[in-house]
Amino acid sequence: MKLVNVVTVCLSLLFTSICLAQPHDSKGLRPPTLEQRLKMVSEKICLPLKLDKNQTKKVGDVFKDFFTEMDKSIDSKTNPPRMPEKSKVEALAKIRDNKIKKIIPENLFDKYLELEKTTRPPREGNPHMN
Repeated sequence: MKLVNVVTVCLSLLFTSICLAQPHDSKGLRPPTLEQRLKMVSEKICLPLKLDKNQTKKVGDVFKDFFTEMDKSIDSKTNPPRMPEKSKVEALAKIRDNKIKKIIPENLFDKYLELEKTTRPPREGNPHMN
């Protein structure tokens, strides 16, 4: 009986260590690339607003600058990467929105603000909430 208990404990420990030693796949945790984010802006903002090619390119350029500045301000040395302070994000968003305001017609700006909210990443606490 003792032998059965010892073998059972040893096999349990072996099984547990094998399970914990498996490599963790972090591919699903990576943020979208710049190209993927720009494609999302085109689909979620430019198409619904029915912007022409020139406006779409300008809006894409503004968002490219915004995403680049956001990426620079993210502390990627920590795990998980630490987001910048809220005030810095708000300042960058204000600059972006002021540039967008000059590109799109004034009557579409309120709709743009609503559509822009759909491009934001989900909050940490609730992944289903924007």
